[in-house]
Amino acid sequence: MLIPFNGAPLHNARKDDVVIRFPVSKRISRRSFLFCLALCGLAGFLLSGCGEKPAGEENASASSDDEIVIAVLPKLVNIDYFDACEKGAQKAAADLGVKLVYDGPQQPSGIEQNKFIETWIRQGVDAICIAPNQPKSIKRFVEQAQGRGIKVITWDSDAPDSGRAFMVNQVNDAVLGRMLIDDIAEQMGGSGKWAIAIASLDASNLNTWRKYAEEHAKEKYPDLELVDTVVTQEDAETARQMVQSLINANPDLKGIVAFDSNSVPGAAEAIKRANKVGEIALVGNSTPKSMKPYIKEGVLKSFYLWNPQQLGELTVRVAHALVSGKEIESGTELPKYGPIQLHPDDATTIIMSEPIRFTAENIDEYDFGI
Repeated sequence: MLIPFNGAPLHNARKDDVVIRFPVSKRISRRSFLFCLALCGLAGFLLSGCGEKPAGEENASASSDDEIVIAVLPKLVNIDYFDACEKGAQKAAADLGVKLVYDGPQQPSGIEQNKFIETWIRQGVDAICIAPNQPKSIKRFVEQAQGRGIKVITWDSDAPDSGRAFMVNQVNDAVLGRMLIDDIAEQMGGSGKWAIAIASLDASNLNTWRKYAEEHAKEKYPDLELVDTVVTQEDAETARQMVQSLINANPDLKGIVAFDSNSVPGAAEAIKRANKVGEIALVGNSTPKSMKPYIKEGVLKSFYLWNPQQLGELTVRVAHALVSGKEIESGTELPKYGPIQLHPDDATTIIMSEPIRFTAENIDEYDFGI
């Protein structure tokens, strides 16, 4: 409230009132006083409309006191993969009768992600599910959230040192890494130069798969020579350009392993434009819709994925179970979903499924909406 003040005691003023002082030596006419009140009202109106809401502010603010609110943070929004994850998350939220907040940055930025987490902590949501772009940056936010009784899990990509309760992992990382190398090695005849295309050197999931792939290549295929690793920044066009440069610099390159949904089509397009189809083998993790044309044209023989809608669904169901006080153990039944499978060496990591290998023979059988 804005109050004009000429020196008299303000018996009705509140702590948050704004007081306009006038010199006590001058009397104020009725017209001037009314004019001042009008100005004060206008100022209050303008001030009340100033300032943008922080990231995620609108989405979680309308919940009732007894409604469970689960906030899900992807690495970024408006790409096919995470759009599909959102569909699965929405399905689970509808089944469970909870409020879902699914939002994230436009670019794969850890700093931007943290703004969403801060907002949700301030709003007091019941659970936050994070697919971290920069795993090391979220620890203090996880601690803040847990200090306020908010359940925190990771999904799609992990931050194992953050203190999160669980990680919902799409596949067993070691299994996927080895499958990729076995596949590319077979196509390369067990020898020759190969390279890596990867969206980021910070993303935990991508680099865990990369670690297992490189280790497996050294142990099982000594005649494979890793010549380079290019970072594609979660962008298919950047991937195409980077892989094109890679091919130009290594004319005898025989294979590429691409670890994310944008690097694979980008690499495929680079191979196609370089007229290297049949000369450079390509495997990786991507989505059926973006890869179907390249599979049908024979630019690559195979790629891998899981059902991202199922990943979004499982993430919300696990978060809801934790908010509801349910113990998560191997074999725990989630209603309308089934039993939980934990990693054999880590009781805080949930394994969703086995990787799916897509080829020209089976790609038409799958429709994840991506």
